[in-house]
Formats: sequence, structure tokens, C-alpha cells
Amino acid sequence: MTVPSWAGSPEVDRLLEGMSLEQKVSQMLLVGVPKASDIPIHAGGVIFLGNQLKHLDEVRPRVEALQARAAIPLLIAADVEGGKVNRLSRHPALSELPSAYVMAQGTVAQTQAWGAEVARVMRSLGLNCNLAPVLDLAEEGWMQESERSFGGDAEHVAAHGRAFSLGLRSGDVAAFGKHFPGYGAVKGNSDHELLTIHRTPEQFAHHTEPFHMTGDALTGVMLTNIAFQNYGQVPAPFAPEIVRLAHERDWLVMTDDLAIPVLTKAAGGDAREVIKSAFLSGTDLLLTTWPIPSEKAPDYVGALTSLVEERPELIDRVDESVRRILEVKRELRLLSVESPAGRSASDQKP
Repeated sequence: MTVPSWAGSPEVDRLLEGMSLEQKVSQMLLVGVPKASDIPIHAGGVIFLGNQLKHLDEVRPRVEALQARAAIPLLIAADVEGGKVNRLSRHPALSELPSAYVMAQGTVAQTQAWGAEVARVMRSLGLNCNLAPVLDLAEEGWMQESERSFGGDAEHVAAHGRAFSLGLRSGDVAAFGKHFPGYGAVKGNSDHELLTIHRTPEQFAHHTEPFHMTGDALTGVMLTNIAFQNYGQVPAPFAPEIVRLAHERDWLVMTDDLAIPVLTKAAGGDAREVIKSAFLSGTDLLLTTWPIPSEKAPDYVGALTSLVEERPELIDRVDESVRRILEVKRELRLLSVESPAGRSASDQKP
């Protein structure tokens, strides 16, 4: 195994050494956009949803206000895949951004150019993390019907997925391939029902091929919420074996939205158990569309802090994930630019 890209950065080590346990587990959260407030933000990042990107002239000022409240600069994420899943469809430069299916009918160079244009627009708005490309193999099923998949041939999907990712990365935007280890030709929508499928080892390996072939063009991967019978029969974010497979490629591993009722039901009806299960699986970045801080949101930070305090051996696992997250921020040049408050972000104390 190669030396991870996040290993040995003095800048990141200094930040990590100065953080409390609560601040560390907070960095592992990618949360819904908090309401306007003067309360500091310790989360690792925020995700902008479609209705929060309706008025494009308001986006950058809002991002800057969020960054000004952040102890460490934030990952600012959105879904900009193309076609029906394009949170920036109101931007004139991206109003015609084709779906993955349509992109795959063109050349790899055209797909890479679209990735670079997406990055340019995202960065102009202060966004730095794209939850794309979709690398699911699908000749049929929901991913094919929604045109979110580049197709059913692993090499073709990987070629276009890699090109789109390289375009994003060329503009300093993180690329998260999804939905590892592959949604496939499943008919249903895992946001609305718990889908459990069986794949032979050969089928499982086949569906992960596009991710592996896209390789280091990806910043990380987002996990599917599908459960696999031969991997514990639990949703992928709860399955340590699946997370370990992603970490073998040195990817930052992110969950899909942990706030959906399907996962809460799978975790016995307790939202705090959802975050604990995803954390214990080894996942680095825990995505929830709940705005945090928020009085209505589950106490994710408290749940994780208490868990680690009860099991001190987990602190090394926390440090490993936080180091990965901070290294991604360093690679995106978030830790070396001047913060909105006028200090170098690397000099800020979390």
C-alpha cells in the first residue's frame, strides 16, 4: 500500500494537536447549512441543497459568512452531477450541463471540459466540494432511468468519471465518486426504502471497477445506502468491510445523508445510533442534512464524544479520519489562504 497522501503534513499535525475531542468529532460532520448566527461553526463542512442555491447572488456572501464563523475553513458541498441532479442549474454557464448518460455519448475531452467548467462556477460561488461523479454501473434500473449513470460498461464509465473528476480537481474542487461500492441496476430509491441485495464476490468486484479505475482522480467516495447480504446485511455506511475497501485506495470516505428515516429505522429508531454506527464502521465524513448547530438536530457531537470517552482506544481512529479531512482541506488550499477574519487559516486555533 502506498503512503497515504494525508500522512506527514506538519501543518495538519499542528492543527490536530491543538484540537479537543469535541472539536475533532465535529470536523467529521458535513452538515446542513446553519441559520444566520454568530455561533461558531466547528463542523468540517456544510452541504448546500437545491432551495439554498435558488438565488445565486446570495450564495457567495452566505458562504463567506459561514467561513467567517468557522474555526477551521469549511468544505462547502453541493450535488452538481448534471441533468436532473444539478443544484446550479440556474447558473447560465451550467444551465445546459448534460446528465452523465448524455455526457457518455460524447468524448472524454468534452466531459473533462464540463468538469472544469463546473469547478470554475463552484469556486466563483465559494463552493469547493462536488458530490459527483456517479460511477454506478447501470444499464437499467433507477440510476439508468434518471440518467445519473454514465452507463453499464466499467471502462467507459471510468473513462468519463475520471475525466469529470480531473476537470473538477483542476479547478480546486474536491470530487467524490458515488455510490461506492456501486448502486447497480437496482430499481428502487434507497432514500425511500431499505434495499438489500446479494452480489457474488465476482459481481461485487465488477461494480467497484469504475471506482478503482477512476482511482486517484477522486478525492474520495460517497457510500451507497444499500445493504449487501454478504456484508453484514446492513446499509453500507454501517459495514466496516466496505469502508475498509475504500480506504485501501486512500480515499476520504463519506456517507450519504444519515438523516433519512430509512437509516434511523435500520438503527432501531435512534438517530444517534445512526451516527455511531457510521462512525464505528470507519467512515471519515458523516453527512447529515440537519443544520448544526440547531436545537432540533440530534446531538451528534455529544453522542460521538461520549462514545470515544467510554472507549478511549477509538481516539486513534478519530485522529486518522480528521487527518484525512484536514489534508483534503490543505490540498484545496483552504488552510493556506487568508481567512475572512484576516488571519491565516492555519494559524487559527480550533
